[in-house]
Amino acid sequence: MKIEISGKGGVGKTTLAAALSLLMVQRGRKVLAVDADPDANLASALGISEEKQGTIIPISRQVALIEERTGAKVKQYGQVFKLNPEVSDIADKFAIRHSGVALLVLGAIESGGSGCACPESTLIRALVTDLVLYKDDALVMDMEAGIEHLGRGSARGVDTMIIVLEPG
Repeated sequence: MKIEISGKGGVGKTTLAAALSLLMVQRGRKVLAVDADPDANLASALGISEEKQGTIIPISRQVALIEERTGAKVKQYGQVFKLNPEVSDIADKFAIRHSGVALLVLGAIESGGSGCACPESTLIRALVTDLVLYKDDALVMDMEAGIEHLGRGSARGVDTMIIVLEPG
């Protein structure tokens, strides 16, 4: 089962993602939880200690990995890079495990005006596509607030999209 959780900020997306992930593990499923929110809090919601959270390096900050897989240098302009980098091993190599859940934190652009993040974005888009379309694990994706990710096509292939909202 592939689930994407979406909605505006502060409505409980992360709490729901953690609860669903832990519930599926209790029911015997192998679960990969993906924190695709720039304000990444899924590790905390899963009960991961602050010390262990400090060891998590988001995929978007794995410069050597991004450069190796895309063939482009990060933060340099005018480059040609692979639009379909190899990503099938990333979840196994970079996810941290806690209470039966494998957690992968994607990360985001560090700050406005920081330049093109095309290689990083390309790698993450390919990774999300691989996780949704080709992995057999249960997948729970905690998405960023808003609907921008819909334009990027991250919902393509999910079994269920849960939109969390508040009646206001």
